[in-house]
Amino acid sequence: MSEIARTLAMFFGIGLVIFVHEFGHFIAARLCGVRVDVFSLGFGPRLLAWRRGATLYQLALLPIGGYVRMAGEESEDGRAPASYELRAKSVGQRFLIYSGGVLMNVVFAMIAFPIVLAAGVPMTEPIVGSTEVGGPAWRAGVQPGSRVLSVNGNAVIGFDNIGPEVALGPSESTTLTLLEPGSSAPRTFEIPPVYSKSIGVYVLGLGAPSDKDGALAVREGSPAWKAGLRPGDRLVQVAGAPSDLPPDEQLGFAQRLTGAIDLTVSREGQPVDAHIEPGVVEDKGLILGLAPLLRRVAELRGSALVQQLGLQKNDLIVSVNGQLLQRNYDFLAGLRRQGQPVQLVIERAGARHELSGPELSPAQSLALFRDVWLTQDSESARVLIHPHSAAAEAGMQDGDVIVAVDGRPIARFDELSPIVKQAGGARALPVVVRRQQGESTETQELSFSITPRAPTAFDYGFGLAPGTYVYKSASPGIALRTGIQSTWRLMADSWLTLKRIMTGQVSGENVGGIITIGRVSYSWAGQGMSKLFYFLCMHSVSLAFLNVLPIPVLDGGHLFFLLIEKLKGSPVSERVMSYSQIVGLVLLLSLVVYVTFNDIQRWIDS
Repeated sequence: MSEIARTLAMFFGIGLVIFVHEFGHFIAARLCGVRVDVFSLGFGPRLLAWRRGATLYQLALLPIGGYVRMAGEESEDGRAPASYELRAKSVGQRFLIYSGGVLMNVVFAMIAFPIVLAAGVPMTEPIVGSTEVGGPAWRAGVQPGSRVLSVNGNAVIGFDNIGPEVALGPSESTTLTLLEPGSSAPRTFEIPPVYSKSIGVYVLGLGAPSDKDGALAVREGSPAWKAGLRPGDRLVQVAGAPSDLPPDEQLGFAQRLTGAIDLTVSREGQPVDAHIEPGVVEDKGLILGLAPLLRRVAELRGSALVQQLGLQKNDLIVSVNGQLLQRNYDFLAGLRRQGQPVQLVIERAGARHELSGPELSPAQSLALFRDVWLTQDSESARVLIHPHSAAAEAGMQDGDVIVAVDGRPIARFDELSPIVKQAGGARALPVVVRRQQGESTETQELSFSITPRAPTAFDYGFGLAPGTYVYKSASPGIALRTGIQSTWRLMADSWLTLKRIMTGQVSGENVGGIITIGRVSYSWAGQGMSKLFYFLCMHSVSLAFLNVLPIPVLDGGHLFFLLIEKLKGSPVSERVMSYSQIVGLVLLLSLVVYVTFNDIQRWIDS
């Protein structure tokens, strides 16, 4: 789908949901004999208008909502309402009119959901692509490649369903039912989720799956694009990476040295070789270009191999089969050295030890690598040098031990940052390091003059495409049932989200507005109309929920006052109504400003 077509589909989709809502009010008003003066899609100055009967139909400039203006909607003192005016109708009729938009949004979702589910909707497969090392799922032993069948008893049809189910489920424990690779019997895990401050919800640490055939996503104009890669190319082999590793592990293995990558892809059945030189992108802040070594054991999963080796938490792994541990995947690279038993050199409580184990098969090496959570050794002053950084250009090398910076002695890596920040990049900093001489134990002290500068990141411009499939209900009956259940669950989830935001279990930063709605609509429109309508069903239910909240100026506020009128036998006073409308307007405008700020911040961060 072209960019223009996606943009038109986005505006059509958002406009359709607004139209459905306002049409609900329109139909309800006409059924109750109320004259509709204006039916508007959008707010502000009108762009297009026509009159049919007593109603003026218009398209307005700001496509962020719409309204139906009914005769007699605003009270006029001293005059009895005419029979066709809103104020002349009973409480029940007015209740129907004000709830018409909400009801129509729900009806739209209940009709459209089964249709799109029967036609087939592109989804990210509910498969565990990876587990965040050290996260709840990793600790529980969840295996990558497992298919998620249900979360807290609720069936999932796409990976995107898993996060909300965890976030809105019990914070004490999440029930995860999986079908593990090579197994025919489901397995159930009880996993305590953890609160993620970065995204403001409870998570399990599950990563989305990549395309099972190794299809690539390539950004146009990127280094990968210039090297000849194209979207849809299928990864065959990455030079220097073990061929039996999954594609994502191959890429991670090759990228650990942040250098050029040579790989082979399959395009229309033919092999294509590519050599990719990464681009260098400047980031924010000022640094020297140093990092601690990735070698401290933060946590272990108690597998038989881990127990046989005798590794313990807080061990520093110096080397594996002669491979020094400095960067990510160095541990796996050492384990993959074949033809010899495993030999580990570690530091424990300040003393050096050697651990040994059996020769490992490739599968055992990968399993052991995944059972050990390594973190940076920030308690040491031994450093890793980022390529193209200020430290690298000054002549520093991997493994150098920082002795002093700007005349101040350094014992731990985390003592560096305050000194660099205090200098502010205005001058070069004298840096003294201790460097080992080859294989000997002798060291020498070297001095460098380094000016802090912006950090750099390496951009390859490609990665594995997400693992998708087309979900299609097995029969119209199942599609109808699934559609109704999806509508109900969305309503329930909206209520739970509001409750969790009020109790602090879900961050309000997750709330999005018209910009987020537009971006998601645009993105999903590129996956086909069924995907777009699937999102519109979700948006329609969310709009219904928002409008039913008892906030003055919203439909829910009118419904709330009608309930009071029914109970007390007369409408609320004009004074109460006026003040409540002002308060409601302030609340609504505050909400719009807040979600728009979230939208813009999210857009900048992306």
